[in-house]
Amino acid sequence: MERTLNTLMTKTIIRALGGTALILTLITGIWFVDDRYVNAKDLNNLKEQINLRIDTYEYRELTKQYYELKKLIRENPDSEELKEQLKEVETERKILRERIDAKLE
Repeated sequence: MERTLNTLMTKTIIRALGGTALILTLITGIWFVDDRYVNAKDLNNLKEQINLRIDTYEYRELTKQYYELKKLIRENPDSEELKEQLKEVETERKILRERIDAKLE
């Protein structure tokens, strides 16, 4: 009888420890999975950084176009088409520069 009682108590203790281990495993698993994902604030910051890089790259490309057009206009001062393109590039650069400055503030 005593042996049966000890066996029963041992099984109860093992079940309790197993249940506790299972609960702790679930809690830590959820905790690790939760830390792996990005929250909304971090995601927005990342999007802003990516957009800033894209805008900066576009600004550099427009600057290259600007100076190429200036060179072409020096070579062909009578070309109205080149002058129009230069004005368009200047306008785009100005808009893009304002957008970059707004993101940096």
